[in-house]
Amino acid sequence: MLNNMAEAGYSYSAVKKARTYIAAALEYAVGERVIPVNPATRVELPGAKLRKPTKRFYTLDEMRRLLSVARSVSLREHLIVRIFYVCGLRSGELFVLRVDDVEPKLLRIDEALKETEKGVDRVGETKTSSSNAYVSISDDLYNEITLWLSIRNMADPYHRNRPLAPNDLLFPTETGTPYRIGNFLKRVLKPIAVTAGIPDMTYRALRRTFATQFQRHGSPKDAQAQLRHSKLEMTGWYMREIPESVRSAVAEMDAEICEDTEVNFAAPDTRRTQ
Repeated sequence: MLNNMAEAGYSYSAVKKARTYIAAALEYAVGERVIPVNPATRVELPGAKLRKPTKRFYTLDEMRRLLSVARSVSLREHLIVRIFYVCGLRSGELFVLRVDDVEPKLLRIDEALKETEKGVDRVGETKTSSSNAYVSISDDLYNEITLWLSIRNMADPYHRNRPLAPNDLLFPTETGTPYRIGNFLKRVLKPIAVTAGIPDMTYRALRRTFATQFQRHGSPKDAQAQLRHSKLEMTGWYMREIPESVRSAVAEMDAEICEDTEVNFAAPDTRRTQ
């Protein structure tokens, strides 16, 4: 099965995940005394056949161009790209952020989208317990989020005649539901990226870009805190207090990407929908 997946072009992480699930199922069978030993214990990944994982990340110049093009489109696009870059969020976490997740200096991450589910089941728990935490944001990024919330409803027919509620999504569709992650990438972010000279835009590369660029501003431990990576024994850790070193590094990183630009967005045209 693993060989067939590799030959079909599945990524390294997908094949590795399949092996993990198979081994776990067979280990359960051993525990239930259905089989005497776990035959998947020593199974190795078909490394020679696997599509090698990309290590692509975006340079500082590429990110500046990306933000510049996004800014010319709308405040929403600029803000989404900026949050990806500064916070290192997964796409499923960003598109389910809510109004009450935003605090001065902090974003609370406690939900994630499940793209294979439908209806209310699309919103569920984060990837791991350690992912359920807070990330640091700069004062300037907080101000941009506040600006977005103050004008968002003016161009949104679903919300135009109602005040913001704490549970409202930060970036809702016209019907107030979360975006389809793949659709937003294909229809919104990729065209912006192509205009900025980045033909290979992916969410994973954006997250990797944060991790790579952050090294020039903060320590590996600070980057781990912002990315919410941890070992298994650290699951259940809910991060509320973020070290000042993380806050300082995030503020420097955010200021660097915006140093040559001035965020000055006008109120959107209410005659059309974003």
